Amino acid sequence: MVRDIGEYYSQIAQFVDELCRVYYTHSQPDDRRDISSEVALIAHQNREQVADESEMAFLAWLHEIARNVVRNWSRREGTAARRVLGSLDDENFGVERIPSDLRAPEADLLFQERMAVVRDAISELPLIHQQVVWLFYIEELSVKKIAVRLGIRKGTVKSRLYHAREQLATRLASYFAES
Repeated sequence: MVRDIGEYYSQIAQFVDELCRVYYTHSQPDDRRDISSEVALIAHQNREQVADESEMAFLAWLHEIARNVVRNWSRREGTAARRVLGSLDDENFGVERIPSDLRAPEADLLFQERMAVVRDAISELPLIHQQVVWLFYIEELSVKKIAVRLGIRKGTVKSRLYHAREQLATRLASYFAES
């Protein structure tokens, strides 16, 4: 029997809330919703791989996924290394290391605003482009690993990334021209 992950969304949200208190203390409600969605997506994609033992074993599996996702978000969004926006065509996509004691509150606010704009632009992309952007930039998977996970060719992944970047650049050009 393959479980319906949607039935476990309240448990996933509870796990994420608890884990954010430990690993990602500066998370926002929007972050926790996004994290919960990512956990549900990963669990849904891998639900056939988990042995359908007991309810407790299944919940432990979900909790482990949630822990890994929360820790990854904390690392990416934490004070040690913040992602700041740059050129969407830039190979490093604007990764900048900033010591936490030098970060001004205004910079944090600007960073959060920019991330919200980028997340909104990504959410407007077709689903096939959202997937590759998420896997490449957020989960930091290689093109080869994305191809394997999605069951498509590497060339298709590269093409989707290219088209997603073009669409994002078009959608975000006016916002970042004002900045």
